[in-house]
Amino acid sequence: MKYISSLIMTFFALLALSGCASHENFVKKYNGWIGKDINIFIDKYGYPDSSFEAPNGNTVYVYEEEKIESYPEIGFGWGLGNYGNRVGWGMGGYHTVTQKTCKLFLEVSRNNKIVKWNSRGNSCIASDPTS
Repeated sequence: MKYISSLIMTFFALLALSGCASHENFVKKYNGWIGKDINIFIDKYGYPDSSFEAPNGNTVYVYEEEKIESYPEIGFGWGLGNYGNRVGWGMGGYHTVTQKTCKLFLEVSRNNKIVKWNSRGNSCIASDPTS
């Protein structure tokens, strides 16, 4: 029973911590990069997953993130055993909750300045708009 209590407490602690991330923070974070040098961005976040030339001649760098969130399935139940009634629990595989994606597009001018950005996906969120 002690293990179940600590498992439940851990789950709720993680749930509370994940509540700080928002799309609003994501927007603030990348609005802060407008006018900055793309090389500084690359030093901080790494190379993009791909790039292409925009119709206006600027370069668009694409960063993609994809993850599948899944949680262990925990079952509770009771039944009759050889020695009387029993109550128990068990873990039986993983339950896929959702697929999270975010694609970030950074448009960069010929002088390496980020001029605008856009995003697509169901998980474009950030915890801290300054990081």
